[in-house]
Amino acid sequence: MGATLTRDDIFKAPKIDLHRHLDGAIRPRHLIELAQRLGVKLPTYDLAKFTKLYQIVEPKGMPIGKLFERFAWAIAVMRTPQGLYQAAYEQVLDLARENILYAEIRLAPGYLGVYPAPWYAPAVYEKNVFPTMTLDLIVELVLDGLARGMKETGVTVNLTLCIPRESLSMYGPKSVSDVVDLALKFQDQGVVSIDLACDESSYPPLKYAEMFQRTLDSKIRRNPHAGEMGTHQSRLQNIQTCIEDLRADGLGHALPLYQSECLMNLVRKRNIRIERTPLSPVPGCSLKNGRLDKLLKRKIPVIIASDDPVLMRASLTDNFVAALNYHGWGEKEFWQLTANAVNTAFYRNAAQKKRVQQLFVKQGLSRSLLAK
Repeated sequence: MGATLTRDDIFKAPKIDLHRHLDGAIRPRHLIELAQRLGVKLPTYDLAKFTKLYQIVEPKGMPIGKLFERFAWAIAVMRTPQGLYQAAYEQVLDLARENILYAEIRLAPGYLGVYPAPWYAPAVYEKNVFPTMTLDLIVELVLDGLARGMKETGVTVNLTLCIPRESLSMYGPKSVSDVVDLALKFQDQGVVSIDLACDESSYPPLKYAEMFQRTLDSKIRRNPHAGEMGTHQSRLQNIQTCIEDLRADGLGHALPLYQSECLMNLVRKRNIRIERTPLSPVPGCSLKNGRLDKLLKRKIPVIIASDDPVLMRASLTDNFVAALNYHGWGEKEFWQLTANAVNTAFYRNAAQKKRVQQLFVKQGLSRSLLAK
């Protein structure tokens, strides 16, 4: 185990966050300021009162539909060019404050443009319904905001584009192919992967396999959510489908993975990273149900991520603290989990990978833990 680490130790240590949704990471104060400036309707503009409504304070077991609705206010401010750019820029500043040296930020561009979420009605949240931004403009604004933040802080950030699972049935195949096309178009400008997100219980992944496979001869990696929601058997099946048919390079959550020797062997053989958020409020996403200890012992590249740090009221530091305390781990395991993230990040190129590795070595990560 090695030396124990306090929360302050972990907060100050260099970290990496590979699963972080932009619309779940906007601070209440920033959101209120943007809402007032841009014309977004909030139930209150009082910081304390809004924070109670905005963040997820209910115990574990909150219905999935209600959980998704919490994203609506953040999405509202991001459905304008000014709000989206500012949200991306401020996000990098927040990463720097927590000494997160590298991150992969997730964004569902369709939600901000022509393919609104099923629980988002523009007229409910927008005082005057905003003009619809093109998907290209949405990605450009986010990349520009991230670039400004990177220049000011030295933090390195890449972008993952999310395909909401319900989009195929709601809007048809074009809503999915549009996101894949975007990823391919911007693969040399900061987009590094595509994701399959949202309600896994209702929309299994197999129907998306062909679209994901379109990226196989590109720089774009495949990083779907899998094994987070649904019955025990369906979650295992979804993990297998994402590995074999969607050709995943990373899996969000994959909670029951430890119960299948076959799938664990496959994940380790293909070096598929497993992203865990110990403090997620999604039903079943507990440390007890995920067996991080077993995955780490089997040398599976599991990592700790924040997912939606503001909405869930749990930073990357908080999630590390929870994992280390639950398993009785210390410095050794912290650095191994961090090295797993450094080694499996979706870098834009070899130069970016080398630069990030060097930053972590300077701040204490042993070179012996780094993959060549």
